[in-house]
Amino acid sequence: MLFWNHSTKGVRPIRRQATREDAFARMREKGLRITAQRKAVLTYLLSTEEHPSAQHVYQHVRKALPRIALSTVYGILADLSRNNIIRTLEFNEMENRYEAHMTQHINLVCLRCGKIRDYRTAYTLDVEVIKEETAFRTLQSRFELYGICQACDTATQKES
Repeated sequence: MLFWNHSTKGVRPIRRQATREDAFARMREKGLRITAQRKAVLTYLLSTEEHPSAQHVYQHVRKALPRIALSTVYGILADLSRNNIIRTLEFNEMENRYEAHMTQHINLVCLRCGKIRDYRTAYTLDVEVIKEETAFRTLQSRFELYGICQACDTATQKES
């Protein structure tokens, strides 16, 4: 499909992952105050390879900030997502998930357990080349593959 054509036109090396400092700088640029709650939520999302739900973020952040409310976590996630500091992954059959790794990658989604794993390639699509060739201005992209993760596949084989 789009990722693996034999031409390198429209393909470029991926950018490095954002650091905590990069994310906080983006917050300041967007006019978002860096509160203890926002800092805790964003730090957790940057530190994990998981794609946690709001409930999972809440449970983790609550260890450091026991008085934080679930509604506060939802509000923070919405603010950070609206300002393109994190990404909300919306699904039809499972609750939304969140990620702070904003570089292009493929999400591998297990249809059995719901686990999501990032797959990074050496190259990614260059939306500027696509814009030049097609006059299509990309606002957002999301690449996903759906299947069965190794743990679920192994468990199924043992049941057989």
